[in-house]
Amino acid sequence: MPAIALLFTGLVRAQSPTDSIDLKRIRHKAVRELVRKEKVKTTADFQLITTACYRDEDTSRYEVNLKTYIVREKIGKVWEKYANTTPKKAWSGRMVKFGFLFSKPENQFVYAENADVPIREGNVIYVNLKLLRGIKNMGVAFEITRLDEQNKTICFCYLTDGVSTGSQEIQFAEMENGYTKISHLTHYRSRSVFRDRKLYPRFHEKFVGEFHRNILRQIEAGV
Repeated sequence: MPAIALLFTGLVRAQSPTDSIDLKRIRHKAVRELVRKEKVKTTADFQLITTACYRDEDTSRYEVNLKTYIVREKIGKVWEKYANTTPKKAWSGRMVKFGFLFSKPENQFVYAENADVPIREGNVIYVNLKLLRGIKNMGVAFEITRLDEQNKTICFCYLTDGVSTGSQEIQFAEMENGYTKISHLTHYRSRSVFRDRKLYPRFHEKFVGEFHRNILRQIEAGV
């Protein structure tokens, strides 16, 4: 094949629609604005996204929020539902709406209409948070960095260039009566002490509560 033909073929591949994010398929304006702010457009850009996870040695620099839930089901059933929930079901409520995700392992974008596959490590998830009853909306992104079946732990980390840094860790423990205890521990910080101590806890607890209710309803319904 002539050299010019090889060059042309390479250009066509580089411009493949699946290699670039399609903002038209993202419903929420705040999420689209977040993507533009991060200046990420292609799969190569998204592969370079890094996280700012909480580290034990930085304990004194972070605020802490802990919520616990008791589920009247065996830990195996509860873990299976959480570990295999889909983004569409986990982040779909009055306050939090799933925007899209980028799968690092599969190197592809997954939009809301197709988000019916289980969450996995390496999923960078973008959601829309509705604040003040919809007066303000905020785009937020985080990466699933740990999905540990043996230790029954799920961990989300905020992105390096996000408003907040830190982690959310969900741990599942079997109780003596056969029920399951879920602990949702969050370590977070931002550049604003007022935001961290006054605003974040208030909204965070609502968003976390909605996330768990979405999944617990599935367990109760047996779906």
